[in-house]
Amino acid sequence: MAQQPAARQLYVQNVKSIFQYNAVRNPGANAILLRDEEEKQVRVSYRKLLHYINRLGTALLRRGLGDAHIAIIGKNSENWCYAYLSVLCGVGVAVPVDREMSAESLVNVIRFASVKAIFTDAATRKKLAAVQKKLPKKLQIFSLDSCDDNKVKSVEDLIQEGETLIDEGDDSYLHRNIDPDALALLLFTSGTTEQAKAVMLSNRNLCADVTLVARRVALTPQDTTLCVLPLHHAYQMICMLMMFYIGGCVSFCPGLRYISRDLAFFSPTVFVCVPLMLEKMHKKIFEQLSKQSGIKRVFTTGRLSSLLERFDWSDFRKFIYKLIHQAFGGKLRLIICGAAALNPDLARDFASFGLPVVIGYGLTECSPIVMCNDANDPQPDSVGQPLDEIDVMLDQADAEGAGEICVRGPVVMLGYYKNKKATNAVLRDGWLHTGDLGYCDENGNFHITGRAKNVIVTKGGKNIYPEELEAYLNNDPVVLESLIFGEARDGDETVVVQVVPDEDAIKEKIGKEKLSNDDVQKAVRDVVGRVNRLLPAYKAIRKVLIRKDRLERTDTQKVIRQSDAQPDDADSENE
Repeated sequence: MAQQPAARQLYVQNVKSIFQYNAVRNPGANAILLRDEEEKQVRVSYRKLLHYINRLGTALLRRGLGDAHIAIIGKNSENWCYAYLSVLCGVGVAVPVDREMSAESLVNVIRFASVKAIFTDAATRKKLAAVQKKLPKKLQIFSLDSCDDNKVKSVEDLIQEGETLIDEGDDSYLHRNIDPDALALLLFTSGTTEQAKAVMLSNRNLCADVTLVARRVALTPQDTTLCVLPLHHAYQMICMLMMFYIGGCVSFCPGLRYISRDLAFFSPTVFVCVPLMLEKMHKKIFEQLSKQSGIKRVFTTGRLSSLLERFDWSDFRKFIYKLIHQAFGGKLRLIICGAAALNPDLARDFASFGLPVVIGYGLTECSPIVMCNDANDPQPDSVGQPLDEIDVMLDQADAEGAGEICVRGPVVMLGYYKNKKATNAVLRDGWLHTGDLGYCDENGNFHITGRAKNVIVTKGGKNIYPEELEAYLNNDPVVLESLIFGEARDGDETVVVQVVPDEDAIKEKIGKEKLSNDDVQKAVRDVVGRVNRLLPAYKAIRKVLIRKDRLERTDTQKVIRQSDAQPDDADSENE
């Protein structure tokens, strides 16, 4: 029988107590699983992980960085994890930063966030070298990887320094008091609709979200995960902490191009991802299945799934979908998907493969997860119910029951750093006004309809949610992606769409090897026409803009909305 998740047994107020508890409860258990240069697995126990955290933290305190803001900038790695945890567990304030930022943006973040030291990889150090004169003069720079500069200490160097200091009797970090309500983490929002802001979170915020999500998702100490999404993002970060909380094991994928390799090598039981990643994997799977024929194809598609589920032949189904399970490493039992909307049909397909998808909703300002499905009863067309101890209300709901999602509870941020005006705008009477719109069905499950700032309002007072229309369009193979927005015309709002067509799908559909502009436009117009027939007249798409380049996205693959962006191809009208 599987062990009960630790979430039901342990209450914590600061992150360090998670590692202290696990180092005592099961010191030899694997906390981190790595790959060495010889392609062999290297295990880091909970005892060793706490050892690294304490030594690194001691070295940082000795360097005068107590209570300092310390940035971590680099690709996913064990050293990124060690640096982040050592700061969070007793040094000062951790400031994880997107390594893809330009040099000028990095300078702005470092100065704005009052950063006193940074952990960087080689690529980031190269960027910063070009703007050296703009950086704070006393900024301390450490290395997350090997470095030829003797003046730049690596994580390994600092751990060794801390070892020596502790051996000499320095216990300042070991006994350092951690205020659970003090600022512990600064996270920059992705800025999909406006200028990014720095969210202030405390140890209590993080621990509340970790414990509540772990309880809902029902993880066990036998679970393992692969961190594929950037660790500086709140969603991946909290999932990593959640795995540590329940006593599970974490591995790190340095970049998206290594996903297949690392899934095969580490064989995780839990896969954390965003919808775009699942969409790409889904497409590859069905491309392989479409090449099969006859009885073999019947046994490798969803047509048999309902029969297998009726008789609870899960093992047999796993055998049938062996190829799919092997693509995820062979041991996967659960997919956790968030950060953007997921097509419910895609979630149903993965469930039919024996890989249930838990969908959630949250935002950085809420540490970040607010609600999610129950792992034992995932609902592919909703984001589930609010986590225990979190209150959600719908403000100014319309006639259809959709209103702005407002959140209250221990996961809500302290505020925005150095931005009292923005803080007061969203934190009102104890509630965080998210700016997201949604409704709650008769079963208590929530559904997200879009962003309040994106809503198109007709002169008749009707609300049009762009995300709803985009979901219809994106469900057609001809459409790679789409972006809906409003355009003023004759005193009213006209619904306009930018469409990125899938030319391969169009070629297959019409049986041509080479497409003309007319072929592409006709295929897209046909899709828009079919969608319009499903919609009430006021929601109809009246103008179509076809573009060749992909839509700009954030690091978690959310589309950046720029309604005034001009496409690079011809446009057509659909009146």
